[in-house]
Amino acid sequence: MVTVELRLVFLKLGEIDTLKEQFQAEAFIQARWSEPTLKGTDIDSFEPSKFWNPLLYVDNSVGDLKNDTWHKVVYDGIDTPMIYEMRKIKGVFLENLELNDFPVDVQDLSITISTTRTVNEVFLTADTDQLSAINTHAFIDQQEWRLHEHVETSTKLLSSPFTPSQNQHPAFSATCRAARRPGYFYWNVYFLIFFITVMAFTTFSVTYNLPQNRLQLSFTLLLTAVTFKWVVVRCLPTISYLTTLDKYVLLSMVMLCVVCGWHAIIAICPTNVAPRWDNIAFITLAVIYTLFHLIFFFWMYFVTYRRRRIMKRKDREYMKDRLEHLSTFGNQLGDESNKYVSSAATTVVRKTTTTSKSEHRSSNSSEDAHRRHSVEPNHQVLVNKYAFDQSLSRTSMRPPTSIVNPLSNRQYNNNYTGQQVLLTSGDIEAMTMKQFQMGSLGC
Repeated sequence: MVTVELRLVFLKLGEIDTLKEQFQAEAFIQARWSEPTLKGTDIDSFEPSKFWNPLLYVDNSVGDLKNDTWHKVVYDGIDTPMIYEMRKIKGVFLENLELNDFPVDVQDLSITISTTRTVNEVFLTADTDQLSAINTHAFIDQQEWRLHEHVETSTKLLSSPFTPSQNQHPAFSATCRAARRPGYFYWNVYFLIFFITVMAFTTFSVTYNLPQNRLQLSFTLLLTAVTFKWVVVRCLPTISYLTTLDKYVLLSMVMLCVVCGWHAIIAICPTNVAPRWDNIAFITLAVIYTLFHLIFFFWMYFVTYRRRRIMKRKDREYMKDRLEHLSTFGNQLGDESNKYVSSAATTVVRKTTTTSKSEHRSSNSSEDAHRRHSVEPNHQVLVNKYAFDQSLSRTSMRPPTSIVNPLSNRQYNNNYTGQQVLLTSGDIEAMTMKQFQMGSLGC
């Protein structure tokens, strides 16, 4: 069994479609595993298709998925060589939204990575060196949602419908959270329903011996509330449970129905007690409606808003773990920076760009040597100024006749026609440092 460490970075989040229960995203996925057969071989001629591959694919994508894949080998001549498979994906992903707390809900947005191999062949786990992260600044739907800072990872088992049930496949999920901004629904739904219901109490100003006028006004308000309810339903998918907004609207409609029922009852009451009973009914219904709002507000704070408080606490814990992880990882690299820079570490990068409906075919796609975007930060340069200076100087001193910069379309030598690029780790690190900022991609 081969252990594959995975890391996912949400580079950009697009529109979150509540009605269709899906979201748009652009993400970077890094998978790495050890390859003992590469030890003692000439890694200059590294060919990904000739070595073991976990055959990863995105499980919850919808429609066409743009996939940009490249590989690299990290080997310092001593430890076991590591193969890195990195891919940048962009597409639409399916997510079952939990709308119980709507419109103060917090939604999980997950990207699930699985493999065609079984649990007996491969084990998927989170990367032990780098945390999954999210770029909260590149979010299109900020007017309606607010992204949380943390990203949670989990593993599970999936059963393929094309294979026997005993053959389960491992899966890795990276989840970020988005909290809906409820201001629109507070002003345009809650307050309007509140005013419609309050207007029902004005019908008591009509004398009790004219029940037809009272009922006419009450029924008009009730039908207005029903029509408004159907307009609100169009914003949500067809679900079989009540949301927080549904509960408030339905309870307000119940109050309107009670007022209509009382106006029908007062018409048959004796005239000597009708005025007194009418006043008692008015005061009683007003007190009940006030208590309903007090109870509803407390319930909103302690029940529906509880998940938001949990997410904020997880944000603080994630940032704390991230700083501790960076501090620990940086100190370990600082102690061995000189040894690393002077070593003969070599990286071979190969890139493949594919766009298909199925990720299953992406592992054997054609390969290309030019890469525009590299989202793999190497902390041995990021956290050590000496290593960074040495890498830059070593890159500038190398003759430009055999180097192609994978971060741009420019070639240093127009006569270079090969598809495979041999770069040292310092070259990769220096170019990666220029292309990406540490704070936006996480550790």
